[in-house]
Amino acid sequence: MKEEIRGIYTSKLIKKEEVMSYVKDNDRIVCHGGATSFLGLLDENIEKLHGIELFTMFLLADYYSFLKDEYKGNINHHAAFVSSAIRKALGEGQRTEINLVHFGETDSYVRNYCRPTLLAVQCSPPDEDGYLYMGYNSMGHIPAIEMADRIIVQVNPHMPRILGDCNKLHISKASCIYEDAVSMGGAPIISYTERDVAAAKIIAGRIPDGATIQIGVGRLPDALAPFLKDHRHLGVHTEVFTNSLMEMMKAGIVDNSRKSLLPGKAAFGFLDFAFAARELYDFADNNEQMEMCSISWVNNPYIIGQNKNLVSVNSCLSVDLTGQVCSEALGFKQYAGSGGQLDFVRGAKLSEGGRSYIVCNSVVEKKDGSLISKIDLTLPYGSPVTTPRNDVDAIVTEYGVAELRYRSISERARALIAIAHPSFRDELTFKAREQGYFI
Repeated sequence: MKEEIRGIYTSKLIKKEEVMSYVKDNDRIVCHGGATSFLGLLDENIEKLHGIELFTMFLLADYYSFLKDEYKGNINHHAAFVSSAIRKALGEGQRTEINLVHFGETDSYVRNYCRPTLLAVQCSPPDEDGYLYMGYNSMGHIPAIEMADRIIVQVNPHMPRILGDCNKLHISKASCIYEDAVSMGGAPIISYTERDVAAAKIIAGRIPDGATIQIGVGRLPDALAPFLKDHRHLGVHTEVFTNSLMEMMKAGIVDNSRKSLLPGKAAFGFLDFAFAARELYDFADNNEQMEMCSISWVNNPYIIGQNKNLVSVNSCLSVDLTGQVCSEALGFKQYAGSGGQLDFVRGAKLSEGGRSYIVCNSVVEKKDGSLISKIDLTLPYGSPVTTPRNDVDAIVTEYGVAELRYRSISERARALIAIAHPSFRDELTFKAREQGYFI
């Protein structure tokens, strides 16, 4: 580190115990980057705080006091995506605010709704020029840096330095810096079901060599990688960079050589930190073949559409017989968020040669062994529509592909019934006829 930079760093360095002196009552705090150390300090001091509005994107730790109703007024929490911690709180009857945001609108959300007075970020140690790299996501940091009058930085030596201009913060802009070495851990390996594998094989056969791919979060899209081993010259433009994409880059399947936008670079908005293997953090560290870009840029459908042969693969929870897709709730029970699915569905439609696949298992098995069809006449009561039917390109289950784009309602219903679980096809046909979808 240059001597001048070291001097600035040292002048801003404080003890962890001093961090709360930078937090004021009625602050509007953006903490999208997984700064769990800072969130822990807020939680420990919650009874001393008043009127704090706290905005998180991915809340990773198991539970916090600020998710409890009894502390509303001390800290009012807003979640732009539902993680397991949020699901737990909601399941216990707590009323955490869920903000409905497409990832492509994150910058606008921060600028026009969050309006932060304070930004808290977890960063890698500074480079020779004094730039910190703000963790593993790019969720609205650019407008937050512009708007916040204080920036609290946790420097974690275990945090990878993920390259990308949107991820850089010069130490001169930090109000204070504290050092806290927090383990990045490593998520358990995902195990795939036979249904996952069957659906993944179908999609893999539809991805051409040289395509640029987007793979969504979750078990089903991630099952795709092993079946792309014979593909060549794939590129990456995706909101989330997953373990499977890392393996494909290591194997030479992804080389980004034929990309029409940012050739030679895997462009992404954040690492899949919720399911990341420890190896993924090491792979991303100073990797010049990867470029983190603002999620609002990555997920802009018009940007996505500039990639030729963009193939988007995402998962869902339920589909109705007209093609409406729900990927964020189980009835009235919020399970995730709208995320970036619709961004990429629409972006793929704008791409020359682009395709969008939404994949799901045909059924879910209950504890007693009985089955529930994920394809039905209507979405489960209370379910929101994540992707409208007019936007959907194709739905995939382990039984095949339902091509829906431009199709009539009767054609859609027949195509979806054909890829439903065989145990439900007669029932679905009866429902469709009763509704008048076909004779």
